[in-house]
Amino acid sequence: MPRSYKILALIGDGIAEEIVPEAVKVLRAVEEAYGINLEILGPYGFGAKYWVDHDMKSGWDPAITEELVYEADGIFKGPVGLPEWVGRLPGPNMPVDLRPDLDVYANIRPCRLRPGVDSVLVGREAGDIDYVIVRENTEQMYVRVGGFLSRAREVELAVDDYIQTRKGCERVIRFGFELARKGEYKGTPGAPIDGKKRLTCVGKWGICRGDDLFRDTFSKVAEEYSDVDVDYAWVDAWSYWAIMRPNFYDVVVMPNQYGDILSDMSGAIQGSMGLAGALNAGDDHCYAEPTHGSAPDIAGRGIANPTSIILSVGMMLNWMGEKRGDPRLKAAWKGIDEAVDAVLSDAKIRTPDLKGDNSTSQFGTTVAKTIRSSPGS
Repeated sequence: MPRSYKILALIGDGIAEEIVPEAVKVLRAVEEAYGINLEILGPYGFGAKYWVDHDMKSGWDPAITEELVYEADGIFKGPVGLPEWVGRLPGPNMPVDLRPDLDVYANIRPCRLRPGVDSVLVGREAGDIDYVIVRENTEQMYVRVGGFLSRAREVELAVDDYIQTRKGCERVIRFGFELARKGEYKGTPGAPIDGKKRLTCVGKWGICRGDDLFRDTFSKVAEEYSDVDVDYAWVDAWSYWAIMRPNFYDVVVMPNQYGDILSDMSGAIQGSMGLAGALNAGDDHCYAEPTHGSAPDIAGRGIANPTSIILSVGMMLNWMGEKRGDPRLKAAWKGIDEAVDAVLSDAKIRTPDLKGDNSTSQFGTTVAKTIRSSPGS
């Protein structure tokens, strides 16, 4: 009897309540189309609003145990955070701090201009922009090592330590080389325009010692990948070149904070943050989430674009397929990706960020229907 897979679903804040159900809808379509048994656990409450609504005891539903998090084959979550709670973590009793505790050290964020979508870069068409940012996910500026110095109850000094290790650099760089070699999460045909498999190293070496380590480690690992072209760019220069010649890039690897910032820029380049999927991946665990935030300004209106979370859960299935040796899961990712392209190309169903007037639910329903009717399923 074919095995079943446990998928832990977490809701989140703001528009998460509207887009997470669309991801569930798509996963149910995958079950039918590809004959995969997905046991979806939840969606459970999670995030800042859950924390506030439950007297700040925890940012997690108490049904979510540490064992459940670690036993899940895959996890996906909606965006979290509300403006009034910026800088406040959701509760002291969280089962797992997802990124460091699951050791999901690579954050994969594709940037692809899809058919039927207009980029802010005039004249660019589908296939012209198709690169993947691999962001180191557990080090650099976000390690939360630092503190404040106060006098007379006024904060006088704030310190954040920037930390990079050789191990942290090497494993995410190697992940980037493998991704470039395999060509996953990219369209066909797509950039780079010269058809080369390429990995670009981005940082600020010569200025930041941690980035010196990142570049030196990159150069050493590159010796093992003679089939992948290598490229180097300072982070400020890359932000320029990504706009001026996006069709040159294939896979781009960079330290944590740079990847956080530049993947948002890439969301604009591909036409909308609502199209920007993401996967946090490690050797043993993964969790999917949209690149964008909770967008409280449009929450409750039913107009949020669910594409990002739909693509993210597809990436999660692909990771699971690789990990579990199940080609059906990898085929399901391709089916989701192609269904999104088909719906966008048809242009009949569009959310307002893509100049349409359809609802979140209408878009998700159309993608799910396309998956069920796909000849590849």
